Amino acid sequence: MRNKSSQAPRDVEGKKLQEAFLARLIPEDSLGQLFDLLPNVYFFVKDTEGRFMRMNQTLLQAIGLRLETEVLGLTDADLFSPFLAHGYREEDRWIVSKNRPVRDKIWFVPNNKGVLVCYLCTKVPLHDEAGRVIGIAGVMRDARSAGAIIGPYEDLETAVDYLNSHYNESITLESVAAMVHLSTSQFQRRFRALFQTSPIQYLLQLRIDSACQQLQRTDDSLGSIALENGFYDQSVFCRQFQKRIGLTPRQYRTRFGKSAKWKPSQQ
Repeated sequence: MRNKSSQAPRDVEGKKLQEAFLARLIPEDSLGQLFDLLPNVYFFVKDTEGRFMRMNQTLLQAIGLRLETEVLGLTDADLFSPFLAHGYREEDRWIVSKNRPVRDKIWFVPNNKGVLVCYLCTKVPLHDEAGRVIGIAGVMRDARSAGAIIGPYEDLETAVDYLNSHYNESITLESVAAMVHLSTSQFQRRFRALFQTSPIQYLLQLRIDSACQQLQRTDDSLGSIALENGFYDQSVFCRQFQKRIGLTPRQYRTRFGKSAKWKPSQQ
């Protein structure tokens, strides 16, 4: 057993050795390259403007890209729908402003087919030599392989999977809650504690995000997009879309649709 009186000096010396070693590393030998070799680990680095500075191959492939150079300088707004990008960006801003990490937060990120996948995400602030925050680094793991730490998610997994797969259908909270053997009120409380939103708002998020994908990739009419995504009234769809995205569906298609001229986001 170590003598506690000798532990503090040893800790200081160990820290000095670590700092001296890391200072000797050249960029090409960055430890970040290790994340390219780890399976099922998704790694990224952003600057304080939200621009991607690093992304490992696993995450690149998951979102449908091949080379890291394809993503450098882009933001979440360039890769994902405004609804999702806004949530990612707000959390990043909080980490930068508070200079504090966020650990084991559940986030949904679309894969290269536009399907939302549940990840367990940890982000930490990055600092320069003067101690200023210059960006964030994040690591994500697929929630299904995260083990015991994702226990609360596993309790609701059947219901969440159902919402993800049937968001465009008529769904009642009572029926979804029954899938995980909870009352409606119990289900709502647990869902909000886990995802920081209500099941209804989450379902609406899925529908809006799917509609965004269709507006970007197809020429389908607004009426058919509304129906295909669980909105049984086009006017309701347009109203909800504008409330959450800040643009009407037509404005969104003009800006981000197939015929739009793509420009990297400056936000």
